[in-house]
Amino acid sequence: MMATANKQRSVILTVTGKPVAKGRPRLTKRVGLGRGVYLYTPERTGNAEEIMQGEMRQACTTPLERPLQLSVVFCFRRPKSWPKAQRDAVDNGEEPWHVGKPDLDNLVKLVQDAGNGILWRDDAQIVRLEAIKVYGAENETVINVFPAE
Repeated sequence: MMATANKQRSVILTVTGKPVAKGRPRLTKRVGLGRGVYLYTPERTGNAEEIMQGEMRQACTTPLERPLQLSVVFCFRRPKSWPKAQRDAVDNGEEPWHVGKPDLDNLVKLVQDAGNGILWRDDAQIVRLEAIKVYGAENETVINVFPAE
């Protein structure tokens, strides 16, 4: 993890590991004394959110209070099994875009939800958003939060 914060109260951090998308809440039914329908967060989503929150807490001691801009780069390591021409195109920057699953909006949602109460009071403070999915040397998520211009 790498993080910086400057006088304008911007935060930049890198979370290592394969980016994870926010999973949909799951439903379960219980019978007996505590019966009813309950919602729960999928385990994979919860684990990814906890890891991201730990990195965010190290990067920012108090939540930012103003309208914010969020820039996120989701980097995925390219598969080793790809044909040489396709590997070379990615490695040379000719085709950097990651066009498969997971969806970009679900990746962003995990970052926004994880940052609530840590990087910002509430993700409603984010008034401008830039996010991309690319192939890179390592699996990582680079987060840059700064005051809205």
